[in-house]
Amino acid sequence: MTDQSAPPSFRSLLRNPRVAAILAAVTIGRLAAGMVPFGMIAIYTSKHELGWAGASFAAFLIGAAVVGPYKGALVDRFGARRMLLPMAFGFAVVAAAAALLAQSGRPILYAVALALTATSAVLAPPNSAVLRTVWTEIARSDAENTRLHSLDSVVEEATFVVAPLLTSGIWLAVGAWWAVVVGGLCALAGTAWFRILISRLGADRTASGSRPKPGGDRMGLARLLLSRDGAALLLPMIALGVAMGALAVGYPAWALERSHAELAGVLIALDSVGGIVAGTIYGHLPERRPNLWVRYFAAILILAVGVVIVAVSDTIPVVVIGSLLVGASLTPMYIVAFVLVGSSFPSDRHTAVNASIGSAYNIGSGLASLAVGALLGAWSLTVTLLLVAALTVVLGATALTGRSRSAPPANLPEPTPEPAPAPAAEADIM
Repeated sequence: MTDQSAPPSFRSLLRNPRVAAILAAVTIGRLAAGMVPFGMIAIYTSKHELGWAGASFAAFLIGAAVVGPYKGALVDRFGARRMLLPMAFGFAVVAAAAALLAQSGRPILYAVALALTATSAVLAPPNSAVLRTVWTEIARSDAENTRLHSLDSVVEEATFVVAPLLTSGIWLAVGAWWAVVVGGLCALAGTAWFRILISRLGADRTASGSRPKPGGDRMGLARLLLSRDGAALLLPMIALGVAMGALAVGYPAWALERSHAELAGVLIALDSVGGIVAGTIYGHLPERRPNLWVRYFAAILILAVGVVIVAVSDTIPVVVIGSLLVGASLTPMYIVAFVLVGSSFPSDRHTAVNASIGSAYNIGSGLASLAVGALLGAWSLTVTLLLVAALTVVLGATALTGRSRSAPPANLPEPTPEPAPAPAAEADIM
């Protein structure tokens, strides 16, 4: 990315029919990521099976987290055109089957529904990770790449405000299990449209895949993610997940102790509001060749400050400030993380690494929500959240060890290396 012309504004990007269309396609698919797990929660909740509701959400989260990088690796190797649509079809069918079994009201079928819920997450197409790879491939400059990722992150955050509301509306109108069915159909329709548009945008490598060259130095996925740069990218994202998972339990606990229980939903929504505002601001910051790893850690510090304010707050105005600060770190962290993938990792691994970012967040969030729920039985909310804030800083500090490498200009072939002796054979994990 060598073109240093002024980056386009959000408005000009949205006026580009190809960019607007591909954002719309992926947004339709993203609705499923909110509607399916929330729909399963709604099915069990309507039957007063709260234990199964929590287990269903955890199954979906863990299923998505464990296989995310490997689905990305499949797309990197075989291409989005070949992989995405079969994944979306399998996801829609299995999610509908899970909803049908859960709706039956027969406890003996709940365990099968739980397994199918996890399976649906395993099959879900990694459209967001693929789109991040598309942006990196087609961007003409570093600044334009940042602007594309910023716009995408703001749209994504808004999507996850809409999805629960849409799920609630369908639940109220025709029943919760229809929300899961509609979510699966959204994934199928959005993915089919997205698949068509990828090549039209000029992302040929993403569309067709990048098979390893004979004798090429292609690092195994597990080794890449555990490398110095892999840890610097993923551990801060786990820290973000830890904070958000802790607050998913912490906000209701705060509301019960110090206000009204209904306030918990407002505080969670304020995180998204803070993320949308901060993402919009970050996308318009001047580009002065910043050290993105330092920015990554700076966002962690903002996150920790927000968690501390929530921990020590006793009044609604103070907890609102803390919630907004937490959200203010959320979207910029994702933007920086996805830009770092383009500058610090091999191009034939971009989708796999992009997918691992979401997996790292989900792992941190799932583990933290379970741990904080258990700790609040023995410790106060303030002590628990202060420990969470300290842990996020410790994990997030690994960002300062990351290194960036120069990337070739977008849409140009990478330079062919001079012949060299073939490296020793190495197992490649998808």
